[in-house]
Amino acid sequence: MIKVITSKNNDKIKYVVSLKDNKNRKKEGKFIGEGRKSLELALHAGLVQEVYTYDTLLIDENIPQYLVNEEVMKKLSSSVNPEGIVFVANVPSFKKDKYNKILFLDSINDPGNLGTLTRTALAFGYDAVVTSSDSVSVYNEKALAACKGANYLIPVFQDDLENYKDSYQIIVSTLKEESIDVEEVKLEEKYVLVLGNEAHGVSKKSEELADIFVKIPIENINSLNVAVAGGILMYSFH
Repeated sequence: MIKVITSKNNDKIKYVVSLKDNKNRKKEGKFIGEGRKSLELALHAGLVQEVYTYDTLLIDENIPQYLVNEEVMKKLSSSVNPEGIVFVANVPSFKKDKYNKILFLDSINDPGNLGTLTRTALAFGYDAVVTSSDSVSVYNEKALAACKGANYLIPVFQDDLENYKDSYQIIVSTLKEESIDVEEVKLEEKYVLVLGNEAHGVSKKSEELADIFVKIPIENINSLNVAVAGGILMYSFH
């Protein structure tokens, strides 16, 4: 089905724009994606509900396509220079019982960091990325842009760290005095690597659940960006 929309005040456009709000995304179970590559991955995952574009795309004819003008696209897009493809997709659901290596993000605020860490987790063979309830949503527009489609290839969802305590080794990244160097960690088959907030580090709750505190030996500075630290740790445990 192909239709034309020329007004940014169209009800369909207003609905899509409403999905930029996290509360509405959760309520509707849908999110906005952008770009051809991201669309291809979302189509492959069977998540796409409708597409907004300048020109007709060769996709499943059962997926509605809406041809829009530049004014409408700017309303829909969160990019400075829109590629000209915006789509609405269903938030995927994941089974949570077949993961051995998990990255847990504790109160991560920056969507760029979340996206980078998701891509890195995928690159180093992690099975899932789990975020705390107060972390930025992976379906935030900037987070999706930073993920570059990785979120379609690795499960990313919110959950509580304590749900993993009984079945997983909990490894918490922190510069506490009792932290051991990353090279000294003896990994168990199933583990969760916990990274903390950009400014405040891991929460007290995460510390209380920890089996091991781990640190990266560094010189001349006090700390690393969480995405950089996460990359080093995930590579070291790879």
